[in-house]
Amino acid sequence: MKLKLHTGLICMIMGMMLAGCSGNHEENGHMQAAADSSMTPIQVELSWSPEAVTAGDTVSIKAVVTQDGQPVDDAREVQFEIAGGPDAGESIVLEGKGSGEGAYGIDHTFGQSGKFTITSHVTARTQHSMPSKELVVEP
Repeated sequence: MKLKLHTGLICMIMGMMLAGCSGNHEENGHMQAAADSSMTPIQVELSWSPEAVTAGDTVSIKAVVTQDGQPVDDAREVQFEIAGGPDAGESIVLEGKGSGEGAYGIDHTFGQSGKFTITSHVTARTQHSMPSKELVVEP
């Protein structure tokens, strides 16, 4: 009698587990699509204008974020870190603002000449990217 009870209980539990795994395939498809999109790396193109910078100039620094060739307008965070110059050990971090088409940017005035490292910190779609470029500000 106990053996039949245990066997019946085990069969019921296994049946419920199998039924739970079949789930809603449409919902699983959305989850798979989200997982697939997060597997494609985000790309960040860092640039500034004007390209030739003199001390006292205001520079527009821009990061264009794409994934799979498409603009990413829903980045969770875009920051620009500016390090170097006369205060080589110091850096500042400024929040970027989105302007559409995957572009995020800031305007910054370089008060002194020197070599600066510009790093964009982009967090989007479960990923983080931090490309850096060197900017030389002429006297």
